[in-house]
Amino acid sequence: MMMHRTETSNNAATEAAVTRYPLAIRVLTVGLLLVLATACAAGPREESLRTLVTEEEERAQTTELERRAARFRWNQQVRLERVLMRLLLAVPDSPQLSVEVEGCDGVNAYVGKRKIHVCLGMLRFVKSDDELAVVLGHEMGHLPTSAEQGLVGGSRREEERAADIRGLLYAHRAGYDIRAGSKVFERMAVELSPSRWDTKPTGHPSHAERVVLGAKISLLLDRGGAETDLEAWVNRLHQLVGSFDDLP
Repeated sequence: MMMHRTETSNNAATEAAVTRYPLAIRVLTVGLLLVLATACAAGPREESLRTLVTEEEERAQTTELERRAARFRWNQQVRLERVLMRLLLAVPDSPQLSVEVEGCDGVNAYVGKRKIHVCLGMLRFVKSDDELAVVLGHEMGHLPTSAEQGLVGGSRREEERAADIRGLLYAHRAGYDIRAGSKVFERMAVELSPSRWDTKPTGHPSHAERVVLGAKISLLLDRGGAETDLEAWVNRLHQLVGSFDDLP
């Protein structure tokens, strides 16, 4: 009983101490406490987060990133020109042709007006100069067809097949490994989403057909045409792509 009276007495003393303050002060105190609680729950304000990185720091980093991006693009341009030059030097009566890096992210390349355009996405995708040579060779392979019929990349499937064959032979002449280079089509089928490698709308051969074709041409060139069962196929290649010294 004595303890109960003491606790009651303490509560009464606290209430009396609080009520000694004017009502306005008590209301203001409660309001401030509510504001502080809300601020702590919401975290720092957006303006205070922005101060974590100064405008000077942001500008300096932007300049550095732009410099590195320009350097990356320049290196890719040099790489393209090096591979294309090697291809052109290996082809008799090579056409006047240039190449340019395009800022697109697609895994794509195309030819138009004697210039091959290669997306940055394609340059990031290819794993070797052998693969890049097959890609550029394919676009070079469009030029005879384009000159005769006014067609460029994305033309009919037979023309795409002929461009594939020409491109593989161009790359072989230039000393690239076309068996390794043809892996680019295999990786397109495996690594890209199905909607990205559906070749029917564009008229391109399937990636599977291109992989097999690359292996067959590589095998043909390795054997030197000694196998009699390949004679009919060799004749068909001659009809499609004209006369090549590499072919038996």
